[in-house]
Amino acid sequence: MYRKLLWGAILISLVMAGCAKEQIYQSLPSTQTLSTQHYEVKLEPLRAEGYNYYNRFRFEFVNKTNGKLVVDWSETYYLQNGKRYGVFGWEGLTFEELRGLREEPDLAVAPGQTATKVIFPLRLMGWKEEGVRMKATTPEAGFTLGVIPTGNSGMSIAVLKDGKVLRKSILVTITQEQVY
Repeated sequence: MYRKLLWGAILISLVMAGCAKEQIYQSLPSTQTLSTQHYEVKLEPLRAEGYNYYNRFRFEFVNKTNGKLVVDWSETYYLQNGKRYGVFGWEGLTFEELRGLREEPDLAVAPGQTATKVIFPLRLMGWKEEGVRMKATTPEAGFTLGVIPTGNSGMSIAVLKDGKVLRKSILVTITQEQVY
């Protein structure tokens, strides 16, 4: 009797493990490009290390003018399904810098130059309890990057050219599929 129960439990465990769903996230397109007469922007969602979901973007900005262009990060917003959903943080941002952040630094790009950053939506960020309690100064101890949800995600970018704001939106579509 005991053996039958044991084999029954093993069989049920194997069936349950075999029926587990895996979530597959995709980005359409994998890299979105926005090109104007003044600049070109590429936005690519990046997967979390060791996971299948997206949690940050690779941002590339090319200045196509003969003058300096400035990305105004305080006026550049994360867009989620067409609505503003906060601003961006960047790779290397520490817990202490985040706590003291009042205004995001601008990104000045010289004529003909390219700037690349890894950025993430600040409002999707999660706090690690030990980082808050210990007031740690490393990104790993203070916060963790959240999942970029399905739907349209991207940015409304504000670029300053000769004191004038040039604003454009760039979006990708994140989809999720469950595979058995």
